[in-house]
Amino acid sequence: MITQILTHTPIWVFGLFILLVIFGLQQTRSRNISAALAYFLPLGMIALSLSGINSSFGLNPVPVALWAIGLVIVTLIRFKYFRDDRVTFTRESRTFFIPGSWTPLFVIMAIFLTKYLFAIMRAMDAELVSSNAFVASLSLAYGCFSGYFSSRAVNLVFKAKAAAQ
Repeated sequence: MITQILTHTPIWVFGLFILLVIFGLQQTRSRNISAALAYFLPLGMIALSLSGINSSFGLNPVPVALWAIGLVIVTLIRFKYFRDDRVTFTRESRTFFIPGSWTPLFVIMAIFLTKYLFAIMRAMDAELVSSNAFVASLSLAYGCFSGYFSSRAVNLVFKAKAAAQ
């Protein structure tokens, strides 16, 4: 069954997986990056997560609202209690120092695998994917994943504003 799933997976999905793994592995190294590039990862991952809602359920009010609720709750909790204070902003060069972490890779993979597993379930005509509880759970999960990245973006904005003062 696994072989059948993999052989029916479009080739671009493997390319996307490799690209996301590489991108996630880059996050494990401490680095100085431009402000524009620093905001790219959070915004890109939020967009990928929202596209998961769109491709799974369409941009219908209930899934989008649950996605937004997950995003806001995790953003607020993570920013308030788990903010990475090692991040610094240098105003002169408009660069951030971002310490390496394995967490972004895990969250990126969680978003990817959630989308992939949903696509498999849908292709197998699993009745579960159309249940209200499943729609609610998956929408909330995508929002929580996005909250991790949006809290990272909020932290970057916070650090840049603090450096400007």
